[in-house]
Amino acid sequence: MLTVRPAKDEDVPGIMRVERETFGDIGEDAMAAEAVMRERVGLCNRQRHSWFWVAEKNGEVVGDLILQPTGLTPEECTSWGAATDDGTLRRTFDLRGENVYVVSFAVCANAPHGTSYLLAHAAFLEWFRMRKKLFMFCSRMPGFKAMHDKNGISPEEYWRLRRRDGSPRDSMLHLYWEMTGGSNPHQFLRDGFPPDEESGGHGVLFAADDPVRALRAAANLIHAHGVREGLRNLEEVPHDK
Repeated sequence: MLTVRPAKDEDVPGIMRVERETFGDIGEDAMAAEAVMRERVGLCNRQRHSWFWVAEKNGEVVGDLILQPTGLTPEECTSWGAATDDGTLRRTFDLRGENVYVVSFAVCANAPHGTSYLLAHAAFLEWFRMRKKLFMFCSRMPGFKAMHDKNGISPEEYWRLRRRDGSPRDSMLHLYWEMTGGSNPHQFLRDGFPPDEESGGHGVLFAADDPVRALRAAANLIHAHGVREGLRNLEEVPHDK
């Protein structure tokens, strides 16, 4: 059974395995140290509302998602480092802040298909429950380098490329468009995530503003992928009629 629950301190070794598998190929600068991860668990989950979630399969952590309530605006989130105080959250985590920012989102290769949708659903529920305004996150755009090497396209041009349905052309940007119910990237972040060579060190900021639409999109994705994985028994998973 795959479950999504608040992270605990004893989950940190499993979280670090997910961290290494997900971000290790990008580079050491893309990974959080174990001490930093323990600080995040303590900071995010010390209140009655949880902001740090893990996905667990048969007792093994296979994914995690870290949120922070923040007073930062999209204009102030000029990079992942600026939005997270270089990953420490010390100056950016604010329970009274009107927005939510995704600090990290990681899923193992051996995680059941649909794990990312369940984690996203948990995050959207907190966004809705806590009545925050914007759901913000910095995304990679891993298709950029290959296209740039092929035809010299600039990152400013690349992130604006669209498919016929109006969704982003980049595969990762398209995934987040789908998961948020059609929220398009908000702004380009030059040098927004320097460790990521595939993205040329750049990033894109999403700033979704409709939690109900996002919850419906996540629920539909869970429903579509849950038939095979047996995820429909999970609590708090609404299904559109």
